[in-house]
Amino acid sequence: MDWTRLEVAGRVTTLARGLCAGIGADGNAFVVPLRLPHSTARTYDGLLIDSFGVLGVAQGEQTWLTGRGADGRLHLWAAYTDGSMFVPHSLDAVDAAWAAPLLDAHADQILSAVLDGGTWRVRVHQRERAILGGQPRVRDLDLDGDPATRLAYSFYERESVVVAGPLGESGAAQALSLGAADSDWRRIHLTPSPSALCSVATGQFGRHTWIAGHLDGRVVVYQVLPLPFRGLLRTTNVDLPALDLAPDSLDGRPVVLVEEAQRDSPLLIAALERGNRLCWHDGNEWKAHPLPDGRVQGACVGGGAVHVLVEGAVWSLPDPT
Repeated sequence: MDWTRLEVAGRVTTLARGLCAGIGADGNAFVVPLRLPHSTARTYDGLLIDSFGVLGVAQGEQTWLTGRGADGRLHLWAAYTDGSMFVPHSLDAVDAAWAAPLLDAHADQILSAVLDGGTWRVRVHQRERAILGGQPRVRDLDLDGDPATRLAYSFYERESVVVAGPLGESGAAQALSLGAADSDWRRIHLTPSPSALCSVATGQFGRHTWIAGHLDGRVVVYQVLPLPFRGLLRTTNVDLPALDLAPDSLDGRPVVLVEEAQRDSPLLIAALERGNRLCWHDGNEWKAHPLPDGRVQGACVGGGAVHVLVEGAVWSLPDPT
């Protein structure tokens, strides 16, 4: 099996659940539905964004994008899937410096972060409140570092939003959940405690949520248990072989879970000492397949293939599972 590179006239800056998006050579935003063979890019003429490109992308009734426009302001854009037009919504009212859409057929929220006195604070708004300047749903979470590189998150329709990273006043690796009826974040109990958390993904149409990180230089993956208890949410450890990560990868995202895996065990990408590997369990044992070297920024399943964002380029492989 060979990886195929998505050819676009520009740079892909984000990938999520069947879509990727980025900035074209002309400065306009583009979106590509992910499948094999690859689709052509939908370019939105006039949707000019800064050099950081599109920060987040999601598919609901429209395609939703976040990023900074040519005016330097952070926006949420509702873009029509035929590429004919887009509608901008400024996020100035909530002072967001970073944002990602938590939007699909049923989810209707915005995950954002503000920089307050040198500290990043993560918050969740209902979409309309984010645009109009309403209060966030629950308390803010302190984040130790830039959300673009230090915050991991996932959601699916009416299921809980799960965030992970160096959260809280201590900056320790933590994962928290926010369900539709929750009045505060719920901490997710992780044993053993990881050195760092760097990825969250859902699978089986939201029935599974996995959280990945590393401990003592090796990959760890936790599966959130759907137990109806109050207080801490429980997890179980995914049984993995000893996957030793490349030491120089530990400051970034050395483990990336593949979103939308329609199976009962996770697909993951690990930056191993021998190179990047796509790993999965075939029902009998763990398998691994090499993929292009470089910093992995995201991965998902879509159109019968696995798609991986590696340093501004998307690579696709027919689903090996």
